[in-house]
Amino acid sequence: TKQGIMVSGSVSKQPPLLPCLAVVLLATVATEASSPPTPIQKKWLEAMPEEMVLHAPYTPFRADYSLNATKTMVDGLAAQAAAFGVTTVWVPGTMGQFETLTIAERKELVARWVEAGHRHGLYIIAHVGTNSIEEARDLAAHAQKVGADAIASVPPFYGSVTDVDAIVAFLGEIAKGAAELPLFYYHIPGTTHATIKAMDLFASAQNIGLHSLMGVKYVSTDMGDWFNLVATYNTTKALLFAPEPKLASFGLGIGRGTVLAEDFFAGTYRRMKQSFFSSSSASTNATLEQAWKLAAGAVFGQYGGGSAERTVYGRFPHTCELDLGPPRLPSKPITQEQKKELFKALDSIDFWNRL
Repeated sequence: TKQGIMVSGSVSKQPPLLPCLAVVLLATVATEASSPPTPIQKKWLEAMPEEMVLHAPYTPFRADYSLNATKTMVDGLAAQAAAFGVTTVWVPGTMGQFETLTIAERKELVARWVEAGHRHGLYIIAHVGTNSIEEARDLAAHAQKVGADAIASVPPFYGSVTDVDAIVAFLGEIAKGAAELPLFYYHIPGTTHATIKAMDLFASAQNIGLHSLMGVKYVSTDMGDWFNLVATYNTTKALLFAPEPKLASFGLGIGRGTVLAEDFFAGTYRRMKQSFFSSSSASTNATLEQAWKLAAGAVFGQYGGGSAERTVYGRFPHTCELDLGPPRLPSKPITQEQKKELFKALDSIDFWNRL
């Protein structure tokens, strides 16, 4: 038999799990329960896209590294993201080098994205995370004032904070700045060293009454934790899966959506998902789409990763006349020769036509 997992209000067919794995994991969540959503939580969930295909855009800079978040620039980026099939934008994220931005720059960038994103039908999550609660709360209040749809935060990331209750308390203080907005947790333990279980985070938030914690951007390879999240919170929280391969979430539980980071892979993800769930024979096509995405990622990695990805927007319809500029230090831009070789390598895998 196939396991039915609730996805955004409907049941989607999932392939069978290994029996022993299912027994162990289900035993883990047997004592956990997600409370029914309150009226405000239900309102927040209904306002979110039915399928959250999340993009964390690169921040545009000028040659002197100053912020270049003009109305024309951000509107072009928003239009291109929507054209690719993105429904949700997280700004500024790791790819957007949030840690290099001043508070004033983050406010300017978020305001631009709220305006442009809503014009193009995008759900905007303002990432307000920083090590300072006061600064994060100020950013949260600004996000609410300019009309962001949600806020998000990393845990404190200087040092290793592994006390779940302390992290929840930290998030609760930030949330006070935007009481009318849902809150997402940025779970990226490989970078923050907050090696907690996201499952424990939601349980702690529920226990202390942090009702605005409504979702997680899950950037962790702990598949057991992800399975437990989906088994317990899939109908009451927005669970967004980031790790590669994306196929892993199809078997364990797809959550409410995916974290692509790069908007130009949205079509690849949608084809992968459609193929996987259409029939048993079509899962081969999903595997091929996943393999191609990993191959494309390897090409970018060979030529500078994010610095290389910034350069391809000059070839997309809505951003062809825009220059994202260099990344901020300590990241470095790729050279013209590297860009030439990058584009040659992308041509060899039919990158432009496969999007």
